[in-house]
Amino acid sequence: MSAQPLTDISAFWTESLADELLRFLTGRLKCPDIAAELTHDTYLGLRQIAEKSQPDNARAMAFRIAINLAIDHQRKTIVRDRYGADEDFDALAETIPGNAVPPEQVLISQQRLAALQQALDELPQACRSVFLLHGVDGLTYTQIAERLGISKSQVNKLLAKAMAHCARQLAD
Repeated sequence: MSAQPLTDISAFWTESLADELLRFLTGRLKCPDIAAELTHDTYLGLRQIAEKSQPDNARAMAFRIAINLAIDHQRKTIVRDRYGADEDFDALAETIPGNAVPPEQVLISQQRLAALQQALDELPQACRSVFLLHGVDGLTYTQIAERLGISKSQVNKLLAKAMAHCARQLAD
């Protein structure tokens, strides 16, 4: 392998190589969709290697990567089959009773959100804009000042006014 990195991917990855790999993986895995996914992963792996140094035999390297990926996939499939790991764990977690939010908590949250919305509606436009740009959009005082054409000091004052008003309204 030479020490210079390869930057032109077309020098080692061709459509015919991709087709060969896809046919090889499809024959080995018996699933064209997984074969296509692993062909793409092979491309990514080969590209990562080629960015560091040019492989002596890119075709052989691509097939070695593809074989390793296929073996990994087959091993994972065996483990999933053995332990029944086909379940969607996120969906399963949602069915566990401890994760459910009680209806009264949902109602309280909705009421607090409505009170906050009302408090924001009562604010002057400049205060509301500064509050939303900082709290929702995550902009800094400098970014808000530039966007609204006001000073950072004014941003600070407007934000303080908005926060004080919202705090009073939510405390009631």
